[in-house]
Amino acid sequence: MFSNIARAATAAFLVGLLLAACTNSYLYDERREDNLPKDRNLTLLGEFCTPSPNQVVRPIKILIAMDASQSMAATDPNGTRATAAIALLDNLPQEPEISFVVMLFAGSTTAWLSRSGLAEFDRVVDYTPADKVNLRQRILNFTAPGNMTNRDSTDFVKPLSDIYALLNRDIADARLMTMNDETRGRYSIIFLSDGQPTNNQDDELLCGDAVRRIRQLKDLADDVKVNTVHVFTPAQPIASSACDFDAGITVPVGTGGCAIPDLPPGSCPLLIVNQNSERLYRMSLLGGGDFRDFRNNEPINFLNFQFGQVRRNFVFDRLVVSNFSARAGSPDDGGDTDSDGLFDLDELDAGTLPWVTDTDTDGFSDGVEMFAISRNANFNPAQVALPDGGGLDFGCPPELRGVDSDCDGLTDCDEQIIGTNAQRMDSDDDGISDAVEFKLGAQASSKDLGQDPDNDRLDTGEELTMHMNPLLVDSDLLSVKGYRYEVVKSAGLDYQGRQCWKFTVTNVGLANTWADTRDAGNPDGGADLARRGAGFNDLFVTFSMKAGDDPTARTALRSFRHTTSRYPVGGIKSPHDGVIRIQPDDFVAGCATAVQSTP
Repeated sequence: MFSNIARAATAAFLVGLLLAACTNSYLYDERREDNLPKDRNLTLLGEFCTPSPNQVVRPIKILIAMDASQSMAATDPNGTRATAAIALLDNLPQEPEISFVVMLFAGSTTAWLSRSGLAEFDRVVDYTPADKVNLRQRILNFTAPGNMTNRDSTDFVKPLSDIYALLNRDIADARLMTMNDETRGRYSIIFLSDGQPTNNQDDELLCGDAVRRIRQLKDLADDVKVNTVHVFTPAQPIASSACDFDAGITVPVGTGGCAIPDLPPGSCPLLIVNQNSERLYRMSLLGGGDFRDFRNNEPINFLNFQFGQVRRNFVFDRLVVSNFSARAGSPDDGGDTDSDGLFDLDELDAGTLPWVTDTDTDGFSDGVEMFAISRNANFNPAQVALPDGGGLDFGCPPELRGVDSDCDGLTDCDEQIIGTNAQRMDSDDDGISDAVEFKLGAQASSKDLGQDPDNDRLDTGEELTMHMNPLLVDSDLLSVKGYRYEVVKSAGLDYQGRQCWKFTVTNVGLANTWADTRDAGNPDGGADLARRGAGFNDLFVTFSMKAGDDPTARTALRSFRHTTSRYPVGGIKSPHDGVIRIQPDDFVAGCATAVQSTP
């Protein structure tokens, strides 16, 4: 009997110990039915490749603008300028991507010595020996029809304006054919003259935009350079023994010192020659090009100018993963459903729609309008359009509303506000797209990746890469929130001659975006509206490359968009295993024909 009592007591004691050792974390909790544990992290696993040099072919276009005034017969009596043009043609690689044209200017007339006689480039491979002989004769024996031109006068502004028009049109035509930054053309202008404009044009040439605007076309092309050549090789040297080099020189009033000083009539000829050379030299600086000065019977040649290479190889720069739906520091229960740069709760406060990037359809996204408002700009993201089309913020033409030419996640009109280039995914060439920089709080229009504005010992480039906030001291959250990268270079080249890298990016957090409940939750939402359920996220992956043949060239980006990942709904996320697999061909240069996603 005692043994039975002892056994019962022992059993009761053990049960008591077990109950005492238990905590409520091991007991059934009714709240689990409504608040299931959620794993909201993804892993991106894949490979990307820089293109083979044979895959990237860049057009190179050369324009030689020659002074054809009558003074050239004295300053280049042997016609070496024509010989130099033909020698350049002969020495250029015989590639179909290399084009060439000569323009002559005299007085108010410009003449295009293309094979058709029009203002257009000819392919070098199309020039026959007979074409080259004809070109040389046309350069040396230039005449304008009738009495249209005054060969005794010189005008620089008119030919520069014609050059700008040709390049602007040619770049626009090329953009219609491709949006690929990697294959945009490189333009080189060689502007040759022996003298100064008949009338002083320094206010336009050196102080204005006659040269600058040609250089600015580089924002739409791979590069645009204005090189200049000064020629003074007369048969007889000029007398300079009696020159007064200091007398009568004055700087034109109102030019701020950017113009060449005026010389009085009858001044030292050598000073005039030097000033002509100085003017062309300054023009080359404004045009981002090189300057050559040919004197003392030195024959002219154009072979020392750098025109670049047709085929390019690229070197990997950086890989960046970003979740536009989960801004840096986003809470687990909140996100940015429409990826416009505003938290959903902030959109409710602002009176905007969290499912629509541009609530009032004025062409400016809600996030950019609130960004402008925070800087005292006069915007309202929640206006109502009037029947006559008024009532909205001005500045975005109707034809540009909703347009994203470079497919970087910012509309063209948004980029006008934040100061970036709507034609380039990476305006400041730092390897990170404009949208990632803007939405995470960096400067998309300036090179600021090496800065540390929040003084947390992580520079802006590191924070953007790890999807952290560069304006908030959040380094203590790095182990919890930061994206983690592993990028390994593959051995050797693949069968296409490409260099590839395998990568793994972990700890990519999803945000709890909202279901679109407009029209009382009508699942189809009407014919003109695309509806999504709760939890869908918008991932944006880019890798950047630098040109191996030109460290100063633009950075090229290739991108991948994934829009089917989903925050755990009912405790289940998508993809179920939490892994997004990306193949090299999933990355696109420029704009894809459709938004890509890999299940």
